[in-house]
Amino acid sequence: MISRRVLFTLQWTLATALAVVIANLIIEILFFAVMGWALLFLLPFVGGVIGGFPVGLFQWMVLRRYVPKSEAWIVATTLGFFAAWCVAAILVAIVLTVAKEAGNAAVFLALAAATPIIGLAQRRVIKTRFWVIASTVGWTSFVAVLTFGTHSLPSVSNLSAKLVSAIAGYAMTSMAGAALLGAALAGATTGIALASELE
Repeated sequence: MISRRVLFTLQWTLATALAVVIANLIIEILFFAVMGWALLFLLPFVGGVIGGFPVGLFQWMVLRRYVPKSEAWIVATTLGFFAAWCVAAILVAIVLTVAKEAGNAAVFLALAAATPIIGLAQRRVIKTRFWVIASTVGWTSFVAVLTFGTHSLPSVSNLSAKLVSAIAGYAMTSMAGAALLGAALAGATTGIALASELE
């Protein structure tokens, strides 16, 4: 018999990974098939809302079975992602302006510096001891995979690229594999931390 803690962690990880992959697919379709480079100006909004809302919704679908009256999780997660994307966009712009030859490490540090904002926003809904730390570690892992492991899970990326290419009308690449792997790490990290507080 699977324990309540393990079941929660598995459900949470799956929900997080699925939400991020769906968000990644929507963002890639918007970028490659609809808005193109104009999307960059809306990146904080797009990343925050299109990225944060599905994560908040899918995580809440798991959380509601364990924590009653947790609907605010959806709003907190969406706002946390939006604020984190805004700060990350500013930090990346500063890094790229100051150090024009900034490598992946500098961009990673700029993106990772904004990840605590997500946990801080969510902390208002779920008051656990180490939530902000767990969330920061989880989403920093996600950023690390996207930054340094862009070719992770190539079969997933190839499948996504075929779908988006068909919609866009021209061949393109996808980061869906990296998004899936990073989201699974983020989901597992935050799921384990949250599950430890539920029992």
